[in-house]
Amino acid sequence: MHVAAGFEQGALHIRRLSLIETVMMIVGGNVGAAILSLPYAAKASGYPGAVIVAAITTVFSAISHLYIVEIMLRTKSPGQLVGLVRTYMFDGRHGRLYVLLVSALTVGLVIPSLTAYVMGGGAIISSLLGLPAWAGHFLFLLPGAAVVWVGLKAVGLAQGVSSIAMMGVLLLFAGVSIRHPSFDPERLMRFSAGPLAAALPVGIFTSMSQSLVPEIVRGLAHDPKSAPTAIKWGLGINLLFLLIFPMAIFGLQDPLEISQVVTISWGQALGPVIYFAVNLFALLALLTSFWGGAGAAMGNVVEIFRFRSEWDIGARLAAFAVTIAPSLVLTLIGRFDFVDMIQTAGSVGGVILAVLPIFILRRARQLSEREPEYNVGVLYSPVVKAALFIFYVGVLVYAAFAR
Repeated sequence: MHVAAGFEQGALHIRRLSLIETVMMIVGGNVGAAILSLPYAAKASGYPGAVIVAAITTVFSAISHLYIVEIMLRTKSPGQLVGLVRTYMFDGRHGRLYVLLVSALTVGLVIPSLTAYVMGGGAIISSLLGLPAWAGHFLFLLPGAAVVWVGLKAVGLAQGVSSIAMMGVLLLFAGVSIRHPSFDPERLMRFSAGPLAAALPVGIFTSMSQSLVPEIVRGLAHDPKSAPTAIKWGLGINLLFLLIFPMAIFGLQDPLEISQVVTISWGQALGPVIYFAVNLFALLALLTSFWGGAGAAMGNVVEIFRFRSEWDIGARLAAFAVTIAPSLVLTLIGRFDFVDMIQTAGSVGGVILAVLPIFILRRARQLSEREPEYNVGVLYSPVVKAALFIFYVGVLVYAAFAR
């Protein structure tokens, strides 16, 4: 394939993706567990609270995504987050410790994220088929792990098809909800500002696809200028999901009736046929998020252990096991719930995936390996950087002390 001047093949292979595939990677990576749980997390604040949380977190997330785009475009061998830390933040003995810490945090972040997807998907399968929880988790992991094993191209194709299907289903059932006799527009006006902060960790998770940016830039290495466009379109479509989906829920149900995996209570309110259909949508949403998150995680593991190639069979087996096994173990233990995992991933992940790029970009500009096709411009001003830092660190501190 044609690769833009200045890029070099590294351990993570450059495989061509279309603009639509990369947009749908963003949509698919975000549309799963967090969107299904945002109405539950924001139920004390009401629909206006869900809208405020979605808007704020999407704006900050978009900025951090674009930081990573510029970092990647300044890097000859585009890798994952851990590789970027090693390239731009390594400074001897302390640098080694820093890389080790970031590596541990990155893998640690992946575990609650993927565990949430497996828990949510397994619960839906168990509910639909009347199976024990362990069987539901196993049946979810089969297609989830299979697509991740095949690699980036398969993830892009699967997420593209799935995301388009989900958009159609979402609009259909949102319309059904709005026309339902139980839908009450006055419910959408209820708002309480006090509990708003508690929903922010889940809100962060709804657009926490920064780890997919390296995959997207590699996939668009033939047309690097389109990478920011893919990010903006992907997060824009995701925000549309975040506005429509909770509207259908809050207008149809009283807050106390909203379940953690929201499609369970939503479907029950609409009848058995729609209950089955809407939970199939939820299952698809969780799968697309699992594909994106696990694929990016495998790339990080490859770079942590400095494997020569992601397609070396031994390296791929090791990365696959490190990525998938912990989530399976945690779901089988059964001591954690769906929303807890999302809140943990959102609060910790915000600092790792959104704050860390602030410092990496500064070094990348000093040590730039190639001329970038995109520059974030005013988005890297001191005011924006300070706002980004205060927001994400503040959410982490709040989440830690609110438990």
